[in-house]
Amino acid sequence: MPATVVMPALELAQETGKVLRWLKAPGDTVSQGEPIVEIETDKVTVEVEAPAAGVLRDVTARAGDVVPVGQTIARIFAAGEGGGAAVAPAAPVAPVAAAAP
Repeated sequence: MPATVVMPALELAQETGKVLRWLKAPGDTVSQGEPIVEIETDKVTVEVEAPAAGVLRDVTARAGDVVPVGQTIARIFAAGEGGGAAVAPAAPVAPVAAAAP
């Protein structure tokens, strides 16, 4: 079963995060704990680490996309594990309006 990469909650009241850039491309082999994507919130920019070792696939968020916390943005398949596309087209993510301060 593939490991999912989700938009993390980095702040207490955070509802969304912005994908700044992918450090790994679909089809790349990743190690557990290796930084794979850079995420930005209102207050912080962090690198999200791979939750498992394997091949990065099913990337659904592109650089610049604003994604709800908890939404899957990619999957990591173990070596030899079937399913998913090596290079899946990124599905458009609907923009999320910023909450009024």
